[in-house]
Amino acid sequence: GNTVKETYSLNERLAGWVDLTRPILSVMGALGVAAAAALAYGGIPPWQQCLVGLVAALLAYAGIHSFNDYVDSKRDVECWPGRPVPSRRLTSTQVLIFSISVFILSQVLIWVFFNPVCLIISIISIILGCLYSAYLRDRVGYLVLPPIQGILWICGWAAFSPETLFTSWMPWVLYIFSASWQAGHIMIYSPLHPIQKFKNTALTQVPALFKKTSPRTAALLGFIFLVITLGAGIFLGLFADLGLVYLIPVIIMGIITLSVSYPFINDSGNFSRGIRAFTMATYFMLLVRVFILISVSLPWFS
Repeated sequence: GNTVKETYSLNERLAGWVDLTRPILSVMGALGVAAAAALAYGGIPPWQQCLVGLVAALLAYAGIHSFNDYVDSKRDVECWPGRPVPSRRLTSTQVLIFSISVFILSQVLIWVFFNPVCLIISIISIILGCLYSAYLRDRVGYLVLPPIQGILWICGWAAFSPETLFTSWMPWVLYIFSASWQAGHIMIYSPLHPIQKFKNTALTQVPALFKKTSPRTAALLGFIFLVITLGAGIFLGLFADLGLVYLIPVIIMGIITLSVSYPFINDSGNFSRGIRAFTMATYFMLLVRVFILISVSLPWFS
């Protein structure tokens, strides 16, 4: 779906709907919610709630990504022309209707199958996520996203243990871990957009936090946050007693991610290198979420 064409086949237009939801990021986000829910439950919840919760999380993430594409429909013509709207596979109106529809469906599922606390947190996260895309990102900066994104982990915890939300440290350890990763991930992403020149100084298109940075500074911040993420991930494994089945792959993947991200600091204009760093950071968090679920589920299978 990255090639812009004059006309598209039915299959290409259908693929546009898939691209709109950012399948890898949506699945990864849903797994994060599931990991928090499993830790709150103390194992694998009943399969009916697992299925409904996974669908609700996927729909919420799909809505956030599609709303982002709606807001960015004009800017993406320059940045990411192969996305569904700028490539004209989908219209802005279609994308907005889809986004609203999946938001409503996800909240109905949470309302019916979970609890009011989980529903309220989910609604807050969606509102803030949309506000980020529509206003906060360009006026405040990318680093507004991490504290918003972490709320969805809190939502996962609240699905099964709302009464411990403010009596247990675990949901907030998850929150800090998630927010630090998102900060690293988004700052690595920042130099991949068109770079602007201001008084002969190269600056990123979007501020980090109220202030635009050089591509190198953005890449450096991304690396620093990823270092913090690895430390937080190790602490999470120890704090939650997830065992070596979690710690070993997380440490190995974290070191690989840092080794791929570090060269991007001094070569922040290298798009291919930035994409590799961004992708590796994505897969690092995907692996973390999978191995949280594996570790939590082991007693369930014994």
